[in-house]
Amino acid sequence: MKNKAKILHAAKRLFNENGFVNVRLQHISDDTIISVGNIAYHFKNKEAIVKGIYDEWENRLKETLIEFRHTPIFATMDRIFTEGESMQAEYSFFFSDLVEIKRAFPDIFEQIQQFFQWQFLLIKEMLRFNVARGAMKSMADDQMEFLASLLVEQINSWPAKKITWTSPKPKHSKSLSSFCWQLLKPYLSESGQEELLVLLEQRVRLKTDKDHSE
Repeated sequence: MKNKAKILHAAKRLFNENGFVNVRLQHISDDTIISVGNIAYHFKNKEAIVKGIYDEWENRLKETLIEFRHTPIFATMDRIFTEGESMQAEYSFFFSDLVEIKRAFPDIFEQIQQFFQWQFLLIKEMLRFNVARGAMKSMADDQMEFLASLLVEQINSWPAKKITWTSPKPKHSKSLSSFCWQLLKPYLSESGQEELLVLLEQRVRLKTDKDHSE
């Protein structure tokens, strides 16, 4: 692994574990055995490191979303929810430290907000596709915008929700995917309800098969 990638990898882990406000360049240097001077050669300051990690996360997530946008049937949407949650865990400090990021690095915060807007437009497009194919009930444009906004808000607040929920947790709180489908369920047509049921049954079978193979 080259030094630049090594710095980003170590910084991401340290930010996730300790919060990015508590990590200094010296901590990254100690972890990577790369001098502070050499770190500064690749990233002039801590903000540049945070931006480098953010760009990495955004590019990966956009690749996933764009890959699936052409056939956004329910199985595809479920994979987006699942892979999105996995990436949230890998880049968790962006969610837990968002207020601190806004205060310290407003340009990065603005970039995050722009990505959320792009995410909103893509999800709205997916909803429109599923209405057109009859898997979701017909809805006015403002209702579709409301639902897309709600999904974006709930998806991106999911890491915080998992922390704040106390026992007993809601039944739909096991995963981001379950939570999103709970939100979408009232908007599904009869055929959409059947498609979701098949999808959930397939998920249970896959999990059972995986458990038996381990």
